[in-house]
Amino acid sequence: MRILFLLALFLLNSTLFAQSDIQTLNALAKQAKDRGEIEKAVGYYEDLYGRTFSTYHYTELLDAYYILENFKEAEKLIKKRIKKYPDSPEFLIDYGLFFKQTGDQKEAENYFKEAVNAFDGNPQQGRVIAQKFNLNKLFSYSEEIYLKSQKANRNEELFQLDLAANYLQQGKTEEMIDEYLLIIGRNPSYLQYVQSIFSRVLNPDPEGEMKELLKRKVLKIVQDNPNSYTHVELLIWLFLQEENYTGALIQAKAIDKKLNENGKRVFSLAQLAKKNKNFEVAKESYKYILTLGEDSPYFLKSKMELVGVEKDEIFKNNNYTKEELLTLQNNYNKLLEDLGKSAYTINVIRDLANLKAYYLDSIESAINILYEALDLNSLSIAEKAEIKLELGDLLLIDGDKWEASLLYSQVDKDFKYDQLGETAKFKNAKIAFYIGDFYWAQAQLDVLKGSTSKLISNDAMDLSLLITDNIGLDSVAEPLEMYARAELLQLKKSYTDCIITLDSIPKFFPASSLKDEILMKKYQIAFDQKEYKKAASYLEELIANYAEDILGDDALFYLANLNEEYLDQKEIAQEQYKKLISVYPSSLFVVESRKRFRNLRGDNPL
Repeated sequence: MRILFLLALFLLNSTLFAQSDIQTLNALAKQAKDRGEIEKAVGYYEDLYGRTFSTYHYTELLDAYYILENFKEAEKLIKKRIKKYPDSPEFLIDYGLFFKQTGDQKEAENYFKEAVNAFDGNPQQGRVIAQKFNLNKLFSYSEEIYLKSQKANRNEELFQLDLAANYLQQGKTEEMIDEYLLIIGRNPSYLQYVQSIFSRVLNPDPEGEMKELLKRKVLKIVQDNPNSYTHVELLIWLFLQEENYTGALIQAKAIDKKLNENGKRVFSLAQLAKKNKNFEVAKESYKYILTLGEDSPYFLKSKMELVGVEKDEIFKNNNYTKEELLTLQNNYNKLLEDLGKSAYTINVIRDLANLKAYYLDSIESAINILYEALDLNSLSIAEKAEIKLELGDLLLIDGDKWEASLLYSQVDKDFKYDQLGETAKFKNAKIAFYIGDFYWAQAQLDVLKGSTSKLISNDAMDLSLLITDNIGLDSVAEPLEMYARAELLQLKKSYTDCIITLDSIPKFFPASSLKDEILMKKYQIAFDQKEYKKAASYLEELIANYAEDILGDDALFYLANLNEEYLDQKEIAQEQYKKLISVYPSSLFVVESRKRFRNLRGDNPL
């Protein structure tokens, strides 16, 4: 018994020493290879392969032979490997690669075909063989392995994702599309994955041929099998990628009815269409949901959203009429009569107040609406704060600066470390600016420069810079006081008085540095009065004389927007967006300019 124990202990120690020895040799071989000492590495790998016969050491040794161009030893190694493992066709691939390396393409292909023929369909072995083919970009042979596996196992789902990716690698677009469509038909859970593949691989597609082929194939499947809901979803996605919201809505309504979704899918489409300013489809979508009746969980929301879309459509291009505004007001009133005034309809109430105050010259009525809203039950503290901010704005326009400031201060106190509080602080700083208390305003703005909101931070820095530039040691405050009064007059829509005040600044203070700000104010007034050519002229003057000042990029963006949406000068707008991107790379308008430039250029990503 003791002898057996000692023998077992001896064998264990021998194994441990052998493993330790192999680890040491591995480290030495890798170190030599990394240093470029390939001959030394070969010695280590020959020793290691002689001990282990592992695939890893075989591969490393073969690679080292190739680096040294020792093709004789490489061939000898491959032949021995094939003889030792006759049931492993992947080593036949190595022999094919050997002939490819030595320039005998015909013999290489013979061995690649032999590897395919020797494969018996075992999926585990198939994956190894296909991977070796793929690593060497021999995709037509790995395709044969996948298809042979499917046939041998009578399972077309075997290697389906690999096969689709293989077709993609070979540039077999139609086969790739067919395979992915089969995949989602068999397993709907792959839909998002397949969508991401299509989104990536079908671009660029300048002529749109691949996209059209995909759409045609999906349409054929949907027509032949209307109950293939996964393909219907893919079709909706395709329509949305090309911004064909009408086509998407037709399919969305069909699937909504068949699956009894109660408007869920159609509501999502309506929101997307609204976001992308396709108001007709958005309205049609909401109206469809209303036909489903109050049992739909989206009924009440759609009723409110429908009026919201009508509002967005009216104000889309600033070309609304008084009749349209009155119709919109009636629609808001009817909606509130139907749904009542509550926390649920608070956004409708706020929209109505905004309409009355800023578009129908009924500011007192708007103020009363918001005061009543503050008394509604179930409003959150944040919602009340938002109403106070809006109410403060209206009171300021109506001439009650101190009541407005009181409301802003309440919000600032209640939301001191929140964006709402920062907004309120900025509005109070503006009131100080309007009344000429520039130093107090500056103190508030200095705090807001560190705001987590980029918009508030930028606005604070802009106003702070305006004050600093115009009340310095060698400046007088009167021009800035006049400009502040003009800005308040603009807020009140007292445009004639505002223009008179603005024109007085260079008249009485010709050395004032406010000339670019004055031109920007005149542009804003002309735009509000729908005098678009006059508005463009102010921007052109600003760009011609003050392009390097702080308002240069603002003026260029607004001018491009005027040319695009109001003056029907889209080619000029395209060039102006392009110029902004190159001349003002740090501008806040770069992202939007790039988007609009691509749209005008005709880019149409899938």
